[in-house]
Amino acid sequence: MRLLVDEISEDFEKELKEKVEHNIFHAEIREATQEDVDIIIELHEKAWHSTPMPYKRLSRKNIIDLIEDQEIIFLIAKVNNKDSGFALIYFTGEKNKVGVIAGLGVIPEFQGKGLGTVLAMACWKYFKERGVEELRCKVYKDNFSSLRFIKTLGFKEYDEDLVTWKIS
Repeated sequence: MRLLVDEISEDFEKELKEKVEHNIFHAEIREATQEDVDIIIELHEKAWHSTPMPYKRLSRKNIIDLIEDQEIIFLIAKVNNKDSGFALIYFTGEKNKVGVIAGLGVIPEFQGKGLGTVLAMACWKYFKERGVEELRCKVYKDNFSSLRFIKTLGFKEYDEDLVTWKIS
């Protein structure tokens, strides 16, 4: 799925920002560090076990390697002092003008309640500050709720061969 930045209207962005600002979850978003390895593993397990996606367990080494990679960023959402969701993002393409959301997960108790949108907007803010021209993400074809969610953010399907995925 992809979304060209030129296609994001000011009104649409304003609408999403207002949705996030009026969300009942006033999440704190932070970049993950080495101290967050176990938290990321736990969030990933809880988020993925509640979806129809094939589950692939993440090892500590796997997460440590990702955190140490200067091109990969984990964002963690904390709601009411509880880590409740994450996003895994990176840049690719010529001059890093493509922002990729490689993973976004929310613990089951907050799914469908707007925390995913809060995280998506945090990703967008991160990418926008760094001048991306295009956003991309990958959605498992049988994960209908995630597919519907990402489409509400304006993403459209495209030929997957156009992107090199750093993380599979």
